Amino acid sequence: MSGYRSLVLRENLDRRDFLKIGGAAGIGLWLGNRSLSALAQQTPAPPPRPKTNIEEAIKVPKTKYSLPGLFPGRVVEVRDAGAIKDDKAVAKVVYRMFEKGLGGLTKKSGKDSFALLFRKDDVVGIKVNPVGPGTISTHLEVVDALIDWLVAGGLRRGNIIIWDRFDYMLKDAGFTPDRYPGVGIEGLQTMDEAAAMGKTQDNSRWLRSEGTHVSVDNFDQEAYYWADVEGPKDSAYLNQHVFNGKFSYFGKLLTRRLTKIINVPVFKNTGNGISMSTKNLGYGAV
Repeated sequence: MSGYRSLVLRENLDRRDFLKIGGAAGIGLWLGNRSLSALAQQTPAPPPRPKTNIEEAIKVPKTKYSLPGLFPGRVVEVRDAGAIKDDKAVAKVVYRMFEKGLGGLTKKSGKDSFALLFRKDDVVGIKVNPVGPGTISTHLEVVDALIDWLVAGGLRRGNIIIWDRFDYMLKDAGFTPDRYPGVGIEGLQTMDEAAAMGKTQDNSRWLRSEGTHVSVDNFDQEAYYWADVEGPKDSAYLNQHVFNGKFSYFGKLLTRRLTKIINVPVFKNTGNGISMSTKNLGYGAV
């Protein structure tokens, strides 16, 4: 690079001399950029953080199964080149990978792992991600492996519920009664995608005559996250979020029925960055 020369460090340069040089350089920069300093001082301070109920939430007593769970910080990675063939998951290989990963986590057999994590009378929710069906959505074969393991451990199929936020997305991704007989399949809410995108002015599929969302009754208004920030009031937002005030309510499925949750996220880019485990769970819980 023309005109560039590294600073030659004298062998006898002590800390005091170094600070003198640094201080002089700093003064020179400040004198030469007073306008920048003034501009920085004009930058408005960020608004104060809104009040929330997080402090109340963290006071709720935890059990041994509460996050971070029985194995905090432990990550198990399983690879198998035969898991995908002709762009489709190979069920037998997926199940073998699941067993290997489970054993790596618990250091126990499949049956003993079940007893470590579940009881036979648990009601287990399997939280999937149906976005991008057939491409980036939760693979059906992974859910097959989970259900086979739960049933082998003694859990009734009727005590298993596959769920996500939107009901129509589950169907599009292949989570149907035909594929999973005897297993519950539930979405916390209905959303009219055509209305949300402005393709129709008919809101009758999601909006009641009194102005509330048809899925309101699926949410527990005694269990919520609260922030002192008003949500948008437009109908498109209400269509997608059910509520548009300061409260985000948890689904009754979680607060009144499920006793355990298995989170099955996918690794994807949401447009704002990478999302995975906590996004998948939170987006289908409230």
